[in-house]
Amino acid sequence: MACKACNGTEIEHDAAQGMSYCTGCGEVCEENTIVSEVTFGEAASGAAVVQGSFVRAGQTRANMTGPGRFGSGQESREMTLYNSRRRIQQLTTALHLSEHYIDTAQRYFQLALNMQITRGRRAMYVSAACLYIVCRQEKNSVMLIDFTDVLRVSVFKLGATFAKLVNLLNLQLPIVDPSLYIARFAGMLQFGDKTQQVIVDASRLVQRMDRDWIRTGRRPAGICGACLLIAARLHNFRRTQREIMQVVKIADTTLRRRLDELRLTPSGNLSVSDFRGLWLEQSADPPAFTNNRIKARRAMLAQQEQQQQSESTETPLQRLARTGNHLQTQEGNPTNNTETGDEQINVVDFDGNVDRAFAEEFASYLQAESLKFITSDMANDDFNPDVSTWSDMDDDEVNNVILNDEEVRTKTEMWDRENKEFMEELERKRQARELDEGARKRRKQTRKKVALPGATPLESAQNMLATRRLSKKINYEVLGKLLGNQGSKPKVGPAHAGMIPSGAPSRMISVAGTPMYGSGYTTPT
Repeated sequence: MACKACNGTEIEHDAAQGMSYCTGCGEVCEENTIVSEVTFGEAASGAAVVQGSFVRAGQTRANMTGPGRFGSGQESREMTLYNSRRRIQQLTTALHLSEHYIDTAQRYFQLALNMQITRGRRAMYVSAACLYIVCRQEKNSVMLIDFTDVLRVSVFKLGATFAKLVNLLNLQLPIVDPSLYIARFAGMLQFGDKTQQVIVDASRLVQRMDRDWIRTGRRPAGICGACLLIAARLHNFRRTQREIMQVVKIADTTLRRRLDELRLTPSGNLSVSDFRGLWLEQSADPPAFTNNRIKARRAMLAQQEQQQQSESTETPLQRLARTGNHLQTQEGNPTNNTETGDEQINVVDFDGNVDRAFAEEFASYLQAESLKFITSDMANDDFNPDVSTWSDMDDDEVNNVILNDEEVRTKTEMWDRENKEFMEELERKRQARELDEGARKRRKQTRKKVALPGATPLESAQNMLATRRLSKKINYEVLGKLLGNQGSKPKVGPAHAGMIPSGAPSRMISVAGTPMYGSGYTTPT
């Protein structure tokens, strides 16, 4: 190292201060140098402590702790990258992947962090998606559903995060080859010594499906399940569809659909020896194309059958109406003749065709089975056209409608038996209504007695006292003496006597006819 000021080479290093300086000019060449030496110091209690901080790979600064070892000098970004690397390492250990997957997946996570793709998404999903991207690029046999088994999450949520990450990072991932998973699934099915032979036949079936357009647009798990099931049967291994479904993790409908698609190809008609010895150069049509042609053919046959049924039940008038509509569409044609199918219709004779159609329609109605009995009765010799001589009692239909007494009684009993619950409920409601009306007593309306006006005020006061009672605390006998009328007074029971308390005001009138001693009240005279 040379000094930048004097180009001197005499540089002194001070490890304690972490700096380097030139002895010639005193220029500080380096300061705050990070060293890998481990030094120890002594705390206040006399214990030995390690001086310095540990700096991890990729970390921009050392960890700084505050008093009481609280706080951290790490940035949020560094903590996020550190946690993501820890999660990726845990997934790699659980899925038995090599170490170089961790570094590649970490770079993808750092790129996603720079593009702010991690915002609004769980960091575990993003870390798993980055690791699955590396597995796809390395053509590993780990599937996305294996990540969901480890994380205990939905495969659709993790798949949505993976698709969004691939789209935003503009990655071009290779198409998954189902042959990558054949060896893995064959080992799980335990074929023993014939495992390699089963793998070879299953891989050959995958290539045959690829040539017949069955693999295109299909998930590799379904292709692997169908090929392994057929290869196991070729080597006399009894593997059920349920076992294949549990290993490959697909539905039964997916497995049966792949088998049906292979059955419709020319390879599905080959024997075991022909399949192993021959290689067909021809390829079948894609299953989607074949299914669309089958659906179109079925729709056309159904339309033709419906048209034939409608033509067989079409009346002459309906046929004529259809012809008239066709003539209206051909109104601009200068010729008088228009073709409808294999027939030619003359426009000039259209009125005649209408008359003939009406005649055919009425003839078909008259020849119906429902009207034959009328013509047979009219042909009889004893038929009298006079309506007045017809008897209603001879009509069997009317006689069958009228019921006799026995039938009326039987029908009434049947109706009562069928509607027994309804009638009982109706009777209960009626009885409850009657009890309610009986218990409810109507308040009697009493007419108020109106005092007749007198000729004098005295007579009016006497009439008022005779009709109504003002209070129970009034001695009406004394009041009557004051008014000069002893006979016209309301009847007051003896229980009302002596009702005035000792502390009552002086304006109250005593109910007794004699003075009340000790109370201060006297009877007015």
